Amino acid sequence: MVRVCYLLVLILLATHSFSQELFPMTEPASNVPRGVWGVRFFDESYNEVGYRRDLAGLKVMYGLTPRLTLIATGTVSNHHNKTLPPEFPDHNTPQIGVHHPYRFNGIDLYAKYRFLSMDGEHSHFRVALYGECSELKVAHDEAEPTLLDDNSGVGGGLIATLLYHHFAASFTGGFIHPFIYKGTVPDELAGLPGLPATITYGNGYNGSFSLGYLLHPAEYTSYRQMNWNIYCEFLGKQYDAMMMQVGNVYYNIPQYTLYTRSNKALQAAKYLEVYPGVQAIVRSNTRLDLSVGLPVVGRSYVHYYPVFALAAQRYIYGKRHRSHVAS
Repeated sequence: MVRVCYLLVLILLATHSFSQELFPMTEPASNVPRGVWGVRFFDESYNEVGYRRDLAGLKVMYGLTPRLTLIATGTVSNHHNKTLPPEFPDHNTPQIGVHHPYRFNGIDLYAKYRFLSMDGEHSHFRVALYGECSELKVAHDEAEPTLLDDNSGVGGGLIATLLYHHFAASFTGGFIHPFIYKGTVPDELAGLPGLPATITYGNGYNGSFSLGYLLHPAEYTSYRQMNWNIYCEFLGKQYDAMMMQVGNVYYNIPQYTLYTRSNKALQAAKYLEVYPGVQAIVRSNTRLDLSVGLPVVGRSYVHYYPVFALAAQRYIYGKRHRSHVAS
């Protein structure tokens, strides 16, 4: 898969001709136009030893100003139970192939401010800052922080996007600071109350490098033409170990040697994934995405592979935008 993506990069760089920067898995530095609403439904699924895990979400976007875009996302998944696993963290962590009901995780709020634009003929370069916060009501039992569906917390970073004819490339670098979780660990002995638990998740640092290319049409003759785009997106993350106190027992995971040998999900780690994908844009407004996620270096312990990502998106324009739907 790495060789396939490397060949794709060479093909993209060798081709000169008006491209898309609507990346399926990452945000570009460009903004939603002022006064325009966007709605995006997405689903990510994978097979966990015969059990299907799903994350579904609804993303609502609004262009507050030409430079500032606001995004609110609500998600539902069957990734978590209502409480931490019994006898956490010594046993049943992480819970593999265990039934979890679908639950509403919470809300993620995201703001993106584009502060640099360098425009040319059939090309531009843009840079934006982003900030993010989430409020989730889930019992996450792994060290890796994810604000969309695993952790309450804050994050931010920088996005740089280049568009040249049919080719687009984007880089994102940022951080994630998850908040402390306080809950209970169920006791296996019936009738006994759960033990109080305080968990400090690892701080995270994320980066991505995304490439996209417009396959069709070679030249625009109408905004009603179907667009076909291909993508190769590399998503990476590094994060610290989890620390926790369950009852009166304090666990510092890097020092708890015996346990960490068998449970890498609670240790510090880093990994890189690749998401090759394809995208169709219908009548310059309705967007359909399909991507497949695979490990390149290391792996994430919050999901199995392959990860199948589907999405559908549409913009809602006011009267003054309708004559410029594709702008």
